[in-house]
Amino acid sequence: MTPIVTETLLSKAQVLDSLKELPDQISADALIEHILFIQSIATGIEQAEAGHVTPHKDAMLDIRSWKK
Repeated sequence: MTPIVTETLLSKAQVLDSLKELPDQISADALIEHILFIQSIATGIEQAEAGHVTPHKDAMLDIRSWKK
């Protein structure tokens, strides 16, 4: 399966809302990691809505092949 690359943009409101969940003090690395995590979720939602998904049956077959 070819990976789908998208340039998912986050709104300022999405970022600000997600920051409310973080502790009052956080390292820059943890903050960047948090924002990238939020972006990866948004990308996954966009891909799913566009129909770029792997059916459960196919995913299970792929996972089983890893054990060999």
